[in-house]
Amino acid sequence: MTPQELQELIATYQNALQSGQINKEEYESLIYGINAMEGIADDAEGLAQKEQINLLLNAAISAASVLA
Repeated sequence: MTPQELQELIATYQNALQSGQINKEEYESLIYGINAMEGIADDAEGLAQKEQINLLLNAAISAASVLA
């Protein structure tokens, strides 16, 4: 999954949260699930991409805390 695809998926989850389709706990579970399903190689490029993904995931979780 590329960072762009990740941002799109997070945006989908955020829209669902904001529209009431899912609650905060479900949102956080979905966000944590992204990290679990992400299988990036542990080479230098993969590690850099994992770091970028973790930053996006943490930002999404922080945003959920503010929204809820």
